[in-house]
Amino acid sequence: MNRRDFFKITAPLGIAPILSSGLPIQSLAATSPMWFNPCSPTDRSVVVIYLSGGNDIFNTTVPLNQFTDYANFRADTYLAQNQLINLDTTLPANQQIGLHPSLTGFKSLYDSGLMNIVQGVGHAQPNKSHFKALDNWLTSSGGGQKYRDGWLGRFLDDRYPSYNGLPFTGEPDPLGMLFGGMNNTGFHTHAQHSHEIVMSGKDSLGFYSVISSIAGDPIMNIPNTEQGEMLAFMEGVATSLNVYSQRVQTTFGTGTNTSTANYPSTNLGRQLKTIAKMMSGGSRTKIFMATRGGFDTHVDQVDQNNTAIGGHANLLQDVGDSVKAFQDDLQGLGLEDNVMTVVFSEFGRKIIQNGSYGIDHGTLNSIFVVGKGVQGGVTGSNIDLQVQDNQGAPNPSQTQYDYRQVYATILQDWLGANDSSVDATFHKNNNGTYTAQKVPIISSTNIVPSSCYFTPIVQTACACMQVKVFLEGFLNTTTGEMSTALGSSTGFPASQPYNYAPFNYAGTENITTLPADTVDWLYLELRSADDLTQVIASQAALLRKDGFIMQTDGTSGIAFNNVPTGTYHLAIFHRNHLGVMSSIPVALDNTAYLYDFTQAAWKAYGEDQLKAIDNVFALYAGDVNGDHIINNQDYNYYKLNTGANVGYAKADINGDSNTNSQDYDLWFKNRSKLGVLKE
Repeated sequence: MNRRDFFKITAPLGIAPILSSGLPIQSLAATSPMWFNPCSPTDRSVVVIYLSGGNDIFNTTVPLNQFTDYANFRADTYLAQNQLINLDTTLPANQQIGLHPSLTGFKSLYDSGLMNIVQGVGHAQPNKSHFKALDNWLTSSGGGQKYRDGWLGRFLDDRYPSYNGLPFTGEPDPLGMLFGGMNNTGFHTHAQHSHEIVMSGKDSLGFYSVISSIAGDPIMNIPNTEQGEMLAFMEGVATSLNVYSQRVQTTFGTGTNTSTANYPSTNLGRQLKTIAKMMSGGSRTKIFMATRGGFDTHVDQVDQNNTAIGGHANLLQDVGDSVKAFQDDLQGLGLEDNVMTVVFSEFGRKIIQNGSYGIDHGTLNSIFVVGKGVQGGVTGSNIDLQVQDNQGAPNPSQTQYDYRQVYATILQDWLGANDSSVDATFHKNNNGTYTAQKVPIISSTNIVPSSCYFTPIVQTACACMQVKVFLEGFLNTTTGEMSTALGSSTGFPASQPYNYAPFNYAGTENITTLPADTVDWLYLELRSADDLTQVIASQAALLRKDGFIMQTDGTSGIAFNNVPTGTYHLAIFHRNHLGVMSSIPVALDNTAYLYDFTQAAWKAYGEDQLKAIDNVFALYAGDVNGDHIINNQDYNYYKLNTGANVGYAKADINGDSNTNSQDYDLWFKNRSKLGVLKE
């Protein structure tokens, strides 16, 4: 990924607060089923929507039982009672709420039993700094406790203890995906920053184009400074996007949205629309995070002539309509049983107004939980407007629910975390408080029973992966497949043919029965991720007409025996095509993980190492003598064999068992091209 592309994606991301903890910044991560047992459900996920800036809960959910006090404290900014949406007239007086008139979407969700509003959420020692407050919410710090790692990261670390930062067997998706440029402290782990992909503010089409176009060389010579940590973080994001780009494209490309989902044409609407589309395309990502900024409403929160309109009204309209459309989409896609949406902000605003038609930073807030699995209603009572701190915000003594109680409830009752996992996530679970005092936000029919709680599963690893590559000379652009004429010829060698210079490979791979659709032999090398000249292991393998590399028995995929699982660069060579090497270290521990050289130019290390042919990429044809450059020496070799029916020969660049003008044409248009050296 080049610098320009990186900043296009991550410009809204608050990198400085992420780095302020001093954590080592490393790679990003992959997903796995949440638990492996007969219990149901097995495919649940959570969508977190962060309202950046501190949402004013008192103009979002007006306490109707204290309307006179509310109007007195906010003489210029209060909402008229006849403008409010009465949430639920059946509630007790101390839970009677008037929704902001812009929140018709929330009203519809509530009336359908799909929303629970948890009131009075915070902790005993709140902080009114944006960065500090958000850091507390995402790391589950507070009340005198300060943690450097995020609760999501701790949860995922406990859930996947042997995870090495890349996809593994059966699970190609990232564990978390972060949209909209939100501070991603919540995904921090103590040892690394490794559990999410940042896709900042991409709409449906923009998201696809960014994933399709990221490219470039790794960052070299990262200094041991704060700036160096930032570069390391950037490189980690770039690496993760490269590793997962094909899978992300696949889930996005095969997914769909329903015509009945009326998403607003806003950043948040596009984020949620993209998430739903990826879910419908088969994404198994467990935690998505979306962001809507603009809630720091110190000035002009309301229109001076009509408090029901203005900046805050527009923000809430966007949130309400986006969440409603997302839930409608999930229902239409048949996914509503599997997804829970959680909406929060880093703090609320004060009870009193300021002199600029706005409200300053406060303390307590509400969390909105949405989904078919939710126990609909209001949890907790209205905050007492008379009980204020010395700055006019709700006194923290009014805290009804610690936000960690809400988190713990979601992790255990919705995602199936056992007590020990909650302990690991919340640093001993505050002596069991959070699981002992879970919040009643999940319906009884959707709570995961304790018999179905997962236990950490250590993945079984193998030094293996799937690889796809095209040879230009053999490729038929009409069919999208390569010719098998050479593999079907009588001269096709039963043993690997790379025992000559410069390959000098002494392997004993051989074919007993030629697998169907064989194109040709390839030579593969694993190279150290730290030293690209160091060859760790090598082998010969067969190429199938669809581009997949296979073993000599026809089994798809490659496997290196006696090689530790881990990350390596993979180099691929062919007898008369330029070699390539993976642009990034790839994970050799996953039979399902695919590295696809045909998908994008950046897949190959260096510049211009793959040839674009229509909508795919292939190895350059014409390196007849294998010296990693296409030049006159290759032509001379071709010239000596021209016109001959040569069978299996290096000068037969298009693999039709003949050396003729078609081979010359392939050589001619690629002359002067350089490939990866065989060290």
